[in-house]
Amino acid sequence: MKKWIRSMSMLFLVMIAVACGNDEIDGKGPDTIPIEWANAHVQKDQSKKIELLDKDKDILDADDGPDNDETIQNYKLTEWKVDENRYFYEITYEYPSETNKLKTDKMEVIHTDSGWKRAEYGDIRNFDKLVEDLEPDVIRELHDE
Repeated sequence: MKKWIRSMSMLFLVMIAVACGNDEIDGKGPDTIPIEWANAHVQKDQSKKIELLDKDKDILDADDGPDNDETIQNYKLTEWKVDENRYFYEITYEYPSETNKLKTDKMEVIHTDSGWKRAEYGDIRNFDKLVEDLEPDVIRELHDE
């Protein structure tokens, strides 16, 4: 009986650790949203941007798919974690077809009923003020392979 209780206790602890330690939903964590957004930007894929947004934007056309198949290769991604359901990101990336042309996006990513989503279409006002008390975590440097 003691072995059974000990085994069940260990199983319970492992299940709790797995559930609490994973921010991924359907294999996607919050840090994938800025990369997917940047790829949608360089591909001029409005339908993908709508998919990544928490709320639809009337200025985007759901029927307008990608104009090309380019993807970003060189990017710097920095994360600020507010809590398990809210993150801020800054992504700076090189355009794939244009050498030395950089773009920076600052965004909030939130957990919704349908997965991780970008909270707003445009850059966040007062981004620096919103993240000043949070610890930045550089997930990837610009020229990492």
